[in-house]
Amino acid sequence: MSFWIKRILIALAALLLVAVAAAAWLVASFDPNRYKGAAIDWMKTRHDRTLAIAGPIELSVFPRVAVKLAQVSLSEHGRAEQFAAVDKAALAVELLPLLSGRVVVGRVEASGVRVQLLRDARGRRNTDDLTGPADAKTDTKDDKKAGTPAEASSRPLSFDIDRIVLGDVRARIKDEVAKLDGELALATLATGRIADGVAAPVELSANADFRQPALKGTLSGKTTLTPELASGSARLADMNLAWKGDLPGAAGVDAQLRGALAWDGAKGAAEARKLELTLAARAGAIQLADSTLALDAFAFDPARQALRVEALKLRLKGQRGKDPLALDLDWPRLDVAGEKLSGSALQGRFSLGGELPIAAAFKSGAPTGNFDAIALPGFEADIHSDGSGRRIAGTLRAHLGLQPAKSALALDGLELKADLQDKQLKPLALNLRGNAQASPQLAKWSLAGTLNANNFAVDGNANLAAHPVFVKANGRFDSLDLNTLLPEGASAGTAPGSGKPAPADAPVDLSGLRALDADITLRAGSLALRQYRIADARVEAKLAGGMLRVPVLQAKAWGGALDANALADARASRIAVKAVATGVNVNAMLKDVASKDLLEGTGRVQLDVDTSGRSVGELRSQLRGNAALHLRDGAIKGINLAKTLRQARAALSLKQDAVEQARQTEKTDFSELSATFQIADGVARSHDLDVKSPFLRLGGDGLIDIGRGRIDYTARATVTDTSAGQGGAELAALRGLTVPVRLTGPFDAIDWKVQWSAVAAGALQNKVEDKLKEKLGIKPAEPGASAPKPKDVLKEKLLKGLFK
Repeated sequence: MSFWIKRILIALAALLLVAVAAAAWLVASFDPNRYKGAAIDWMKTRHDRTLAIAGPIELSVFPRVAVKLAQVSLSEHGRAEQFAAVDKAALAVELLPLLSGRVVVGRVEASGVRVQLLRDARGRRNTDDLTGPADAKTDTKDDKKAGTPAEASSRPLSFDIDRIVLGDVRARIKDEVAKLDGELALATLATGRIADGVAAPVELSANADFRQPALKGTLSGKTTLTPELASGSARLADMNLAWKGDLPGAAGVDAQLRGALAWDGAKGAAEARKLELTLAARAGAIQLADSTLALDAFAFDPARQALRVEALKLRLKGQRGKDPLALDLDWPRLDVAGEKLSGSALQGRFSLGGELPIAAAFKSGAPTGNFDAIALPGFEADIHSDGSGRRIAGTLRAHLGLQPAKSALALDGLELKADLQDKQLKPLALNLRGNAQASPQLAKWSLAGTLNANNFAVDGNANLAAHPVFVKANGRFDSLDLNTLLPEGASAGTAPGSGKPAPADAPVDLSGLRALDADITLRAGSLALRQYRIADARVEAKLAGGMLRVPVLQAKAWGGALDANALADARASRIAVKAVATGVNVNAMLKDVASKDLLEGTGRVQLDVDTSGRSVGELRSQLRGNAALHLRDGAIKGINLAKTLRQARAALSLKQDAVEQARQTEKTDFSELSATFQIADGVARSHDLDVKSPFLRLGGDGLIDIGRGRIDYTARATVTDTSAGQGGAELAALRGLTVPVRLTGPFDAIDWKVQWSAVAAGALQNKVEDKLKEKLGIKPAEPGASAPKPKDVLKEKLLKGLFK
């Protein structure tokens, strides 16, 4: 028996020797570069992609599979566009561990990697032909039994990578489902051994440049990574990571994170120890510097309904504009486990400097409740301000509620009482009550109160998850005087005597309209803003994509009614207004809107204009559209035409035009006035002026240069009545004649030029006719009747003499 065993062992040894010799010959003689063409053909046939291998291939197969590649590229599926490219890559995988379901990689090295990862709105990826669709499901109807191949294949492989060294890796990412669009560049990544449950040092430097979300900057630093592949968990220890760049909602971010973090993928739980964040950033008008957040410990486990916070300290320092800003918050302890809760009260301070500095100290009672609803009863903040002749004193009280599972915050039973005293304003007393809630996705509020004796109520909600944020709000005010809330000087506006109109180079920036989308409704019994005073105001506004539309703008103003709609477009820096004002005092309207005192009267004003530009001057010079006036019982200010025309006898004798400077004390009364204007490039032209008065008719044409603030208009005055009560003796010479009166110059200094030279001949003819009438004994006609002509009377008398 032992003989046969010996023979078998000898045969096996010989067979093994032959196998080793054959393997040695295969490894020594195998040239992988001979199979480039086969690989390229297989990729084209199987995946309709073009594979290019410009560099050499180095391959070894035992005891590990090791491959080195250079100058490799792969096209998109069915297209010549490049999907991925690698300058250099090396990979080594142990063979024997694969038999037990373990992947042991000696090294992963790559440099000069370029790849683009795309997913469209339907969820289709540009890698689906290589890996299969992400949502593809295999038929597992019979694979639920233990030990089946499907169950075995679902078990995650055990990875063990000796090291990873990557350099110059760039990925173009566009995911329409996840709303990602940008580029990620990995300058360097170096790790130690990456294995399940093994701590590995990691050092990296990466750049991000994303248009959606707005993310641009550099992440660099060191940490120790411990992955747990089975649960999709990871622990980061000894973190020293830094970010410099922009984040959504913040620019110029300079942040550094130290401490330890852990994430449990199976439970969705997070934990932190000795965490410290230092921060500098800019968000709108707020600039933070040397701000810190520190935690001794933090733990959040929604599966166990557990939350723990130890020694939370928040210190924010910075500025809002030029004013110093600070916030301190301390919460020593909070420990929640299901229905059990214990902890300490929170407290803190807030301050904001400036002309009206504000300081607040806040605190709460000890927390109560459970994991679903943590209550901080008796939250109270004392608010004080004293400076520059102003003083604010107020108290805010509410029950503060936290919902950790929903990351939500609520203020119930909110009460705010505040008094404002300002030497330049009447005292203000604000009483506010209501409720407010907020979460990362949604904010809601319902508030009511009084401002002095004026009641108001506001309610609404904000979709914080939308991009941009969407706000829907309603406001109702018995009376709202915004001038009492605006900074000193802002309420003056451009009303006459209180300031000049905005200069032409004053910028007009509508970019703020892009900050959010909104649907706003406002009603006010009375509303005051700068020089404007309106009643029964109703405003409906919709803001979307940088376009503000105001479909409803109704109010009683200037003694009449206003019905308008408007839009402002930040994308084109465009503003448009359509308005009809009926029964309005046009003098009051012109003073408020244009700071001009040119016209009096009551009636109807129509406006349909739009313009675009990034400064006040551009808006004026690019104004276009049309306008119309129809007024009653008013006056044109600047000249008294009746008085001027009564001086016709002296003016005509000189046969010279007379120029008068407009004076606010002079005016020409009318019983009715109408005119239309066509506006283009900031210039309004009119050809149909029609003014009626007891003794005059005015027509005219010309232009008003809104962009330059000048007028060039010719009014034509015709005397229609010369009764004694209207200065008939002086006006007799002008009866039936049209006197041109030219208005020229800047709005603030209009010259009125009466062109007497154009009517001198006609006036002389009228004078001769009057003398002849006197000789012939022709009496003035009765009102409404036509007087006989002198030539007809003379003809009649001559004929009678011939036949006597």
